[in-house]
Amino acid sequence: MPEDAGKEALESLGLTVIRAVGIIEVRTRRGWVKLRLYDVEGEVEGVAASLASALKAPALESGPHLILGEVSARLWDEGAKVVFPDGSSEVVALYTYDGFLDVRMPTDYVKGLKATIRVGGKTYELPLKLEDLIEIQGRGPDALEKLEKAVAVYGLEKIVSREALEELKRRKAEVKVEVDYEAGFVLVKEGGKVRVAALRDYFLELLYRGEHERAKKVYDEAPEEVKRSLLETVKEEYNALKELGEESRARVILEAAEKLGLQL
Repeated sequence: MPEDAGKEALESLGLTVIRAVGIIEVRTRRGWVKLRLYDVEGEVEGVAASLASALKAPALESGPHLILGEVSARLWDEGAKVVFPDGSSEVVALYTYDGFLDVRMPTDYVKGLKATIRVGGKTYELPLKLEDLIEIQGRGPDALEKLEKAVAVYGLEKIVSREALEELKRRKAEVKVEVDYEAGFVLVKEGGKVRVAALRDYFLELLYRGEHERAKKVYDEAPEEVKRSLLETVKEEYNALKELGEESRARVILEAAEKLGLQL
C-alpha cells in the first residue's frame, strides 16, 4: 500500500490531516497489527470502518467517543477501535491518562507511542532529557513536587532518561564547595565554572533544590553563632512566604527544615 494512501483516504472522508504521527503497533486478538497513525481534524467516529473497507487493510480510530472510564475520576484509558477488512472490530486501550499528575502513559497493548507529562503548562516527552529537568526545576517547587510524585508512581526509569541521570551524577561529583563561615560566603566550583554566593542565599538554595544532605553538612559544620543566623534566615524566608500566600514554596522550606531538625 502506498505510504500516502491512508492520508488520501482520510481526506476523501472529509477529514483534515494535520500530520503523520508515525507507525505504531497495536495488540489485538489477531496478534500485533501495524498501523500508520495520523492526527486529524473532523468527526472520526465510524472512520475506521470506512478506511478498512476502502483500503482492504486494518484501520484505527481514536477520539473522545472512545474514552474508557469516567473523566471526572481523573484517571481513564484512551481507547482506539481497530476495524478489520472483514468488518470485525475491537477496542484497545492505547493510553492511560492520569489527571492527577497530567501523565499519559502508553499501555502494554501498543508500541511506538510516547509517554508525556504536562508540567507548568508545557508537555514533555518521557523519559525526560537533562534539558527538560533543568527547565522544570526553574518552574518552581510545585513543578518539582509533581515530578517527584510521578517518579514515585511510575518509577524513575519511566520518568527520567538514563542519560540524564548519568549526567546529573557526573555533575554532582564535580561540584566542590568551600564555605567561609567567618566571611559568610560560599565558593562553588562546578566543572570549569566558579561562583561566589552569600552563605544565607546558598543555604536557602540547597533547601529549595531538596539537597538536604548538603544543607545539613553546611549547617552542622557551622559555628554556633552562624547556626543561629542560618536558622533565623530560614524562619524569615518561611514567614515571608506565608505572608505572601506562597503556600507551596513555604511547604518546601518547612519540610526541608524538618528534615534538618530545625524548629521553625
